[in-house]
Amino acid sequence: MSTPDVLLPAGYRLCVHETLDSTNSEALRRAGAGEEGGLWVWAHSQRTGRGRLGRRWVSLAGNLFATLLLRPNCRQMHMAQLSLVAGLALHDAVAGLAERDILPHLALKWPNDLLHDGMKLGGVLLESKLSAGSVPAVAMGVGVNLAAHPDVTDYPATDLARHGISATPARVLEGLAAACDEWLGVWNDGSGFAHIREAWMARSLPANAPLQVKLTDSASRGIYGGLDEDGALILILDDGTKKRITTGDVFPL
Repeated sequence: MSTPDVLLPAGYRLCVHETLDSTNSEALRRAGAGEEGGLWVWAHSQRTGRGRLGRRWVSLAGNLFATLLLRPNCRQMHMAQLSLVAGLALHDAVAGLAERDILPHLALKWPNDLLHDGMKLGGVLLESKLSAGSVPAVAMGVGVNLAAHPDVTDYPATDLARHGISATPARVLEGLAAACDEWLGVWNDGSGFAHIREAWMARSLPANAPLQVKLTDSASRGIYGGLDEDGALILILDDGTKKRITTGDVFPL
């Protein structure tokens, strides 16, 4: 199909599909075929979109489903930081859509969600492909509820149209691409992560917000203590102990 009028930062390319199984899957397939980084994969619909931990991402018409394929020159342990980079870009792209100030309504929730008044508006899925003798590929997938949201989810969801904000997927992708380029420059293959961490926390839940963190076979309650220097969540338990969280589902209470 023809490429819509989407202005990307210099050095980026766009591949548009009417439908895909998932934009992350397509990006990783292209990486396996030798595609370089800097490619945005955008689909108008997804048949088997997915979220974290293998969950299904419900891909409703009119929403944005896009993935940026990257070839970061960084240590493998730093790749997970790209989830926070993508969150910053998503937050800033959405904040720039409305004619009125919606910043007080937006918050980033660790590790990969954008909330509007405590309800899920968008999310990030980071996946990588490691090949011997080549630079690793990272698929930075982003989904945003623009026109609709699923009614049945593990976490309450919402969409921009519900709040009187009208935006096409093309317009949001353009803003997202510009914001990603800016924050990737700040991140600088991990050397600028301290700035990413500071900016992310400035856009996250309020300090000392009560949280529940669910793991596979357990759950912990405490208050939000920000991120540590590596990007892990700090949960402060009732006795003052700081618990470092590197995986799990976070639910504000």
